[in-house]
Amino acid sequence: MKKSQLGFLVVAATMLLAGCSEATVTATPVKNVDTVSVTSPDDIDVFCPTGICTFELSTTEPTKVTVTMHYDYSKLYTKIEGVSVVGEGAKDAKVVDEDQFTVELTKKNTPVKIEVIDFYRN
Repeated sequence: MKKSQLGFLVVAATMLLAGCSEATVTATPVKNVDTVSVTSPDDIDVFCPTGICTFELSTTEPTKVTVTMHYDYSKLYTKIEGVSVVGEGAKDAKVVDEDQFTVELTKKNTPVKIEVIDFYRN
């Protein structure tokens, strides 16, 4: 095999592998958050004892994440009243049920600030 053909195969294989890479989501507490746990690239648990909290999310690849809100390890949120997303790196935050919402992280390495409020907050 010629060097040019081998070089092309290496570049093509690298591009294919890079295209299949999984997103890595980073979560950072900002206000009233005890713990944030990224359980998988598309699932995050946020522990907020006051029922009103702010945290940041960023990703290495565009992805849709599901966030589950907890007061503590034994109690989930009762009814999410609202989710606010600040920043250009996300869209379509939607409440799924009483304790979960989804958000699409659209831009790589762009932190997005998210505020969540529980209706029955402390």
